[in-house]
Amino acid sequence: MYGERDDLDPPRPAHFGIPPDAFADERPDPRPEEAKRMGLSRHTEEGAVLYFASSLDRGKAGHRLMAWILLVTFAAPALYTLLLLL
Repeated sequence: MYGERDDLDPPRPAHFGIPPDAFADERPDPRPEEAKRMGLSRHTEEGAVLYFASSLDRGKAGHRLMAWILLVTFAAPALYTLLLLL
């Protein structure tokens, strides 16, 4: 547990023709450019949410459902506060 490096992805089958032992520079990064510039990775709280949300595929019904759940989860406190102020 403590001896393992968690900053490396475990080996997986080739995805889109990219071998699993490819360097990090050679792998596609789903994060937006702004997140890369700010240094957000999947190892930070905000970066983990960005990494998860950017990996969703709009073609899959389960992913669309999860996107709506995320939208409601993050928008509900703001809407509730707005209703309290009015």
